[in-house]
Amino acid sequence: MKKVRVHFSLPFLFVLWFMFTACDNSFVVDEDPDINENPDGVPAGFTALSGDVSGTLGPDRNYWVTADLFIREGQSLTILEGTNIIVDGTGRPGRSPEINVSGSLYCYGTAEKPIYIGVEEEKRTVNNIFRGLWGGIIGTDKAQDMVFEYTTIEFTGAPAEAGSSIVAEGEIDEGEPRYAVYMVNPEGNFIMWHSRIAYTKDDAIRLNGAKTLIAYSEFAFNGETGGESVNTKSGVVGDFCYNIFYSIATNGLKAANSKGRQPQCNNNYYNNTIVNSGWRRAQAGRGGSLNYENGARGEVFNNLVADSRYGLRLFPPDDEPDMANMKWGNHFYFGSDPEMVEGFHPNNGIIGQNIPGWESIVVPDSDVFGGVGENDPMFVDYNVGTYTPANFRAVSDAKFINNMFDKFKLRADSPALTGGTTDFSPIFSEYVVNGRTYVTPLPSTFFGALGAN
Repeated sequence: MKKVRVHFSLPFLFVLWFMFTACDNSFVVDEDPDINENPDGVPAGFTALSGDVSGTLGPDRNYWVTADLFIREGQSLTILEGTNIIVDGTGRPGRSPEINVSGSLYCYGTAEKPIYIGVEEEKRTVNNIFRGLWGGIIGTDKAQDMVFEYTTIEFTGAPAEAGSSIVAEGEIDEGEPRYAVYMVNPEGNFIMWHSRIAYTKDDAIRLNGAKTLIAYSEFAFNGETGGESVNTKSGVVGDFCYNIFYSIATNGLKAANSKGRQPQCNNNYYNNTIVNSGWRRAQAGRGGSLNYENGARGEVFNNLVADSRYGLRLFPPDDEPDMANMKWGNHFYFGSDPEMVEGFHPNNGIIGQNIPGWESIVVPDSDVFGGVGENDPMFVDYNVGTYTPANFRAVSDAKFINNMFDKFKLRADSPALTGGTTDFSPIFSEYVVNGRTYVTPLPSTFFGALGAN
């Protein structure tokens, strides 16, 4: 039997990312990968977890999840800095635990000691990027708070099983991939702060209700042939800023006022960086970077979109957003291929398409865009134009990527350092959850999430 290695500190995992990034990053689909089972039980150095959980885990402890965890209504679970939660999942029915939240979950990592929630080292392979090895963090309509500070979540998306709350609610069907994080309470609070979700089968985050702040976070390889990084519906109000999205199947950020909840979906998207996204979505006319539809509203400014399928897309008539309450502009677009350039202002959207009744919706003068290869944003440690749309669709770019907040800073001579606007405000100036205050970052005059190196 293959022995399990058990050193799972976050610094070690980051070193591992560097090692994989330096190696061959080609992606080969393996229909039945050799997933290491652990028939002898919990490895040394770990504490087994299953069933009902509450109270505190950590700090600096290792836990091994052997079956579904349940945070019951009225209870809370706090995970402290330096804690590793390893989920013993295979992506198969009956062997893919989830963390089910009917109470509150607070993940309080730090920059020096982040929290890791994912799989063991031997399952962290490029072939498993879209495998979906465990069930994610699934909130019920009773969940009150979900907070993720300095927390990494990886390798989610195992198929939902009969009897699970997300199936009973009707959000997905049995056998469909679960999301990395799911919340469904308009009266609840959702905070993601300096955190990361990577290598997911479908959506990284699906919100059907919550007062929401997602800031200073990174998303990579979310969705195999469909799925967004953050997919919000009615009942979600909040601010999404200073995030980085890399190689997302569809959009980095998507808002739709569907599901019939109150309040109206109202999301501000500003100062985000979106790279190489929108290409794996199988459905024609889908995929991109930023998307509003079906009565959603918001203010969208200062985003940097590079080598992606579409720029900001406001869905066309009959399913359009709340145009009377939409504001947008000051976006920076780069494309290294004609198809990318053609999608800066998508012809299946409203902006600049001279649609009868919407002739006034023209391309903003504040947008920065040009021809193929023009306006290179000049990232510090990433070369645009590495892949073509065909490469993306063939998933030949799949790889481990780390240190995104270093890679996608702008060089001192970048044309994206000026041209943004600060002439708007976040929806909420601050978010107070569980006695902690998160001050919403204000917009910046540079494009994207990072500014200069």
